[in-house]
Amino acid sequence: MKILSVIFIIFIYSIYENKYYKIHNIKIKSEKVHKKVKFIQISDYHLNPFINLKSLERHINKFQADFVFLTGDFINRSTRPKDFSKMEDFLKIFSSEVFFVSGNHEEENKNCSLFFDILNKYHVKLLDNINVIRGDININGKFYNGKTCNLKCFNDKYNILLIHDPLDFIYNEDKNFDLVLSGHLHGGQVRLPFIGAFIDPYFNLFPKYSKGFYKIRQSILYITSGMGSKFILRTFNPCEMIFFTLDNED
Repeated sequence: MKILSVIFIIFIYSIYENKYYKIHNIKIKSEKVHKKVKFIQISDYHLNPFINLKSLERHINKFQADFVFLTGDFINRSTRPKDFSKMEDFLKIFSSEVFFVSGNHEEENKNCSLFFDILNKYHVKLLDNINVIRGDININGKFYNGKTCNLKCFNDKYNILLIHDPLDFIYNEDKNFDLVLSGHLHGGQVRLPFIGAFIDPYFNLFPKYSKGFYKIRQSILYITSGMGSKFILRTFNPCEMIFFTLDNED
């Protein structure tokens, strides 16, 4: 009976951590930009049924971002086409330009082409091993398990890479970007107070990489814990959305 009670408490707490997301405001200074640029990163949404989209929309509209970066796993590998409409409800909340790179769940879903059709319907730009330039910002994107031959960096631009799996960048990519945005590791999934990540989605104990900033070669990597989880389980690791402000002044 005690074991069942503990399991029930963990389940209820995990729902709480999936429902009440946190917003992290991060400021970055760079001499490469001539005016303030604001962008949002959301990752690993997994069609989270507990997120209040109206509340999410209010926070996003208040921030007034120039761009929104979606870094993969917005559906699950088992999501059926009839449930893709939930992604349409999610995409309707954005008024800024939206960029997307795929995660492992999109690539492993047998109906992913239909999912990409929905992204195109809402004018989401798919960055499959390509780059686009918006003012002072050079935005690169790599699909999950994609090639990297076309990624580009420019000395006079602030170079951003969107990639789902941070380990793919850490161990495979040799270019240096100013900022790399990723997800995939769910912040370690289960975290312990004062210790950090306990176990990640690969079942690694006390993983080296889980969430937050890391210096990788000459690049700054940011790993977000994401906005959902396929298996709901989250412990001391709430969902999060990241609001970045890039400026040439402190």
